[in-house]
Amino acid sequence: MVIRFGRMSLRSKINGLVSLTIFFVLAMVVSATWYLVVDLTFRETGERALVVARTVAGLPEVVKAFADPDPSRTIQPLAEMIRRDTGAEFVVVSNLKLIRYSHPNPAEIGHHMVGEDNAEVLKGKESITRATGTLGYSVRGKAPVFDASHRQIGVVSTGFLVHNVRANVSSLLFKLLGIAAVALLAGLAGSYLLSGHVKRQILNMEPGEIAFSVQEQAAILEAIREGIIAVNAEGIVVSCNHEAKKMLGREREELAGSHIADLLPNTRLPEVLRDGLPQYDQPMVVGNTLAVVSRVPVVLGGKVIGAVSTFRDKVALEQIDRRLADIGRYVDTLRSQRHEFMNKLHLISGLIRMSDYDSATAVIDQVNEEYQKAMEFYLARIRDTAIAGILVGKTHRAGELGIQLEVSSESLVSEHCPHREVVVAVLGNAIENAFDALQPFSTGGKVSVLVREETDRVRVEVADSGPGVDPSVAGRIFEDGVTTKGEGRGLGLALVKKMVESCGGEIGVTGREGETMVRVVLPTSGGLNG
Repeated sequence: MVIRFGRMSLRSKINGLVSLTIFFVLAMVVSATWYLVVDLTFRETGERALVVARTVAGLPEVVKAFADPDPSRTIQPLAEMIRRDTGAEFVVVSNLKLIRYSHPNPAEIGHHMVGEDNAEVLKGKESITRATGTLGYSVRGKAPVFDASHRQIGVVSTGFLVHNVRANVSSLLFKLLGIAAVALLAGLAGSYLLSGHVKRQILNMEPGEIAFSVQEQAAILEAIREGIIAVNAEGIVVSCNHEAKKMLGREREELAGSHIADLLPNTRLPEVLRDGLPQYDQPMVVGNTLAVVSRVPVVLGGKVIGAVSTFRDKVALEQIDRRLADIGRYVDTLRSQRHEFMNKLHLISGLIRMSDYDSATAVIDQVNEEYQKAMEFYLARIRDTAIAGILVGKTHRAGELGIQLEVSSESLVSEHCPHREVVVAVLGNAIENAFDALQPFSTGGKVSVLVREETDRVRVEVADSGPGVDPSVAGRIFEDGVTTKGEGRGLGLALVKKMVESCGGEIGVTGREGETMVRVVLPTSGGLNG
């Protein structure tokens, strides 16, 4: 299910924003360039006009012609020749009264110069101006004419029409606009490719979808009762849920940004980042907790970009396994009891059908006597119902296997036995191990059990008449997976040992030919409760 947020997609926003940015930048660049080019062109045109005016003013023929009765006869041809050669619109020479001696329009010769921009040149100074004359608005360069004694005798004004200058510059503007259009198209294509790349990088999700997914995943991480730590390709923590902080003993710290090696010195996440191979259900100490750890690489485009590690409390998992095993044992006990009583019922039924009422009565009395003796014993000595239940079940199980299970008359347990769960786990595992040791041999084996509350401790002893402990595993019998029973076994005693040690108790196994004993001592602060 895809959730859509908003009307405008991320790709459209990227394309629109990049396009507007490029358009704005190009508009600013073209405007600035156009302004600078126009300004520079007008300045160069003014300088060019001034150079032409200065050149004309310095010609000896022009200076000498001022002394002639008709100066325009000499000056007009020279001025027109220079005007055509330089491309100027006009080259006007006049006396100090601003009476023209030359003009592109001969009819204007002898008339007064117009433009009101001659103040500086009449003072003997060169100038560049803009003014409107008989030919139109123009850029003008003006230079004074001096005689041999350096006395000003006239003025030279050279000009270029402004609309012609602008026409020349306009062609450059069209070129700039063409280049800008190409740049804009290239920018649009780039923005389209960029937006497509960004969308692929975020798995074609919209920002709203990403925000929803992030919040959803954060809620899932916090809801999971497993510790989870995610790192990037450099081993930096990018995500860590509350359960992981709890196992690390850093619940109030912000762990994101820390290196995984600083949090877990014995971590193997760098191997996963390097090799890209997952690791499942590996034992590891996390903080003060023995955990089962799985490590999985995060791969994008065939490249490892990070890794995720999950932590599960091994003791909690083993407790679940133990409870399931206890349920299985209880089911077996009920099955054994049902099987045993069905046999006795069938016996009694057969005796009744054969009218052997005395034998049937004897069987019933025997069953009743055994039941009464057991009940009297448990009511007097084993008053904790959970412990009594496991012993009753194991007694029936032993009878089915042809093994004698004997609960010592020295046993004594109150209604609320300290460390009840531990005692039940010890009895269940130790007695079942004893059955396994005795089953390969002929019937007649014996298992002895002692459970006793004392002043400052609870003592549990389970002994069997089996072959003893195999020397090959004697020194490692409490390690995970150490067994002689085959693959998948060897967890019971290891779990029991952890449970015993977690409450400050001690456990030991002694064995020799013909006897094996499991002995557990659990501390208690009080004495008997009844």
